[in-house]
Amino acid sequence: MVFHSRIALAEDYDLSQSQIDEYQNNGHILLRNVIPESEIPELRIAVLRAHEALKAEEEDFQNAFRITQNQWQISDVVRAHVLSKRYAGIAAKLLGCRDVRIYHDITFFKDGLGKGKRTPWHQDGHYWPLDTDKCITLWVPLIDCPVDMGPMSFVSGSHLSRHAEHLPISDESDEYIRNLVEKENLSVHPAQHMNAGDATFHSCWTYHAAACNTTENTRIAFAIAYYDADATIPLQPPTNERRAANLARWFPGAVPGGPAATAMNPAILSPCD
Repeated sequence: MVFHSRIALAEDYDLSQSQIDEYQNNGHILLRNVIPESEIPELRIAVLRAHEALKAEEEDFQNAFRITQNQWQISDVVRAHVLSKRYAGIAAKLLGCRDVRIYHDITFFKDGLGKGKRTPWHQDGHYWPLDTDKCITLWVPLIDCPVDMGPMSFVSGSHLSRHAEHLPISDESDEYIRNLVEKENLSVHPAQHMNAGDATFHSCWTYHAAACNTTENTRIAFAIAYYDADATIPLQPPTNERRAANLARWFPGAVPGGPAATAMNPAILSPCD
């Protein structure tokens, strides 16, 4: 099955120039059928098993969602997806760069019956310790995800802003961005129904949030974070504790001003680089 996945996941995704323009203008886009339908059951099982294997490292973000990270290092099936040229090709085209590297993969499990609470408005860039704006996250549900299960909403054009950079995901970031949206009359793109295998791509600077999960089922979502393969580590020390921790965890041995390229950050489209 892994061999089959590697073949399917090397196939190009038909991405139009208008879709690239949409992403670059808005900082987010929803693409259908990113994961081939035939690959979803195997990936879902692999993600659930890997999440369980990493249970001791599970983090619960304010009862909004539960995560584990870097499953690609313990699961061959997850690895085939994380290193997929199909996904990386989309990310590179949307970002406008020659290649992308892996930051990390991450699960987003939001429990049902309202136990999985609202995900506050926030900017992921608060956590990214990189000297580049070309950072993007693929987020894909591994089961059908209706609006009342809590897919993401976005603020279009907010990827050009750094106003909430200083705030981690919290009630404070939620209130701060809500006030910005109202004060500046920003355009909120509401959550849409997503089938298993559909994917959103969003900039690390795009304001985004998700409603609580009121269905009976846990929302099972998987994400891969990418960045420009030519990115560097900032010369200045990290500006917050989470950036410092992520720098140490995801870029071991990297030096200020040097390439953001360690054994944990393989380039996908030109792996011999």
